[in-house]
This record gives sequence, structure tokens and C-alpha cells, in this order.
Amino acid sequence: YRGMTSGLNKILVLLAILLVNVSAFTSPHQSSSISAGSLFAKQQKKQSAAAGRNLVIRQQLSDMIADMAAVGAGAVAGAISRYQLGNIATRIIAEDKRLSGLTGWHTAAINIFGSFILGSLAGTPTIDASTAKPDARGISTRMRLMAGVGFCGSFTTFSTFSVDIVGMLNS
Repeated sequence: YRGMTSGLNKILVLLAILLVNVSAFTSPHQSSSISAGSLFAKQQKKQSAAAGRNLVIRQQLSDMIADMAAVGAGAVAGAISRYQLGNIATRIIAEDKRLSGLTGWHTAAINIFGSFILGSLAGTPTIDASTAKPDARGISTRMRLMAGVGFCGSFTTFSTFSVDIVGMLNS
């Protein structure tokens, strides 16, 4: 009997520990008998909520990256356009002696032209690209970022204008 009672005591102690631990997972309104299925369901619910939060964060991050890419693409196009227009204007002014008084003013003209583009964008309605109908008139928020912040931001630069004014004053 001695060997049986010590084994039985161990089993009773383990059952008591198990019941105490299981009752810790239940609320005061639940019975202390909890099934493995309901524990699994609670865990799945927590994981599902966490997955939902992660999905929202991933979507926000994806949108932010797409917005940055749009601004970057617009900035590249604006910078290249400004560079090419500046080169063309400089060459035309250098070839025609009658236009020599306009040296440096092409930058102001480019800035004014870019301001008109930005003003046109400001007057264009914004549409939600995901729900817009094919005949909707306007531009999406991302297109506005690309054209306004990206393109016009690099196309119309005050720093280039300042450098040209200083160059004009020195000559």
C-alpha cells in the first residue's frame, strides 16, 4: 500500500495544481471546468485581433511607401524638366545677342510657369481613386502628391532663382 499511496498522492497533487491553473484562465462568471476547445478559441480570437492590427499597420505602411514613391517619381521628373528647360533657355539666350539682357530671367519664368501648374492642381477636385467612376473628373490624392509636391516642388525652386539673381548682380 505504501507505494500506491505515494503515487496516488502525486496524482492528486497534480490534479489540484491543474485545477488551480485552469481556474486562473476563467473569469469569475465562468465555471472552473474549462474545455481545451474554449481555450483554443480564446487564443485564436487573440491571434485574429493581433493579425487584424498587423494588417492595418501593413496597409498604412504600404500606403506611405506608395506616397513616397509617387513624390519621388514626381520630383525626378520635375528636376529633369527644370534642368532641360534651363539648358534650352540658356542656349537660346547665348545664341541670340538680342536676348542677352534676359540672362538669368529664364529661372523666374520657369518658377512662374510651375506656379501656374501648382495653381491648376489646387483648383482641380480630389477624387477617391478606389471608388471613382470612370467618368469622374479630378485627380487622386496620390496623383496630387506626385504632381504638386514632387514635380512642382522640384520644378519651381527658390534656391535656383536665388543663385541666378546673385549671378546677375555680380555680372
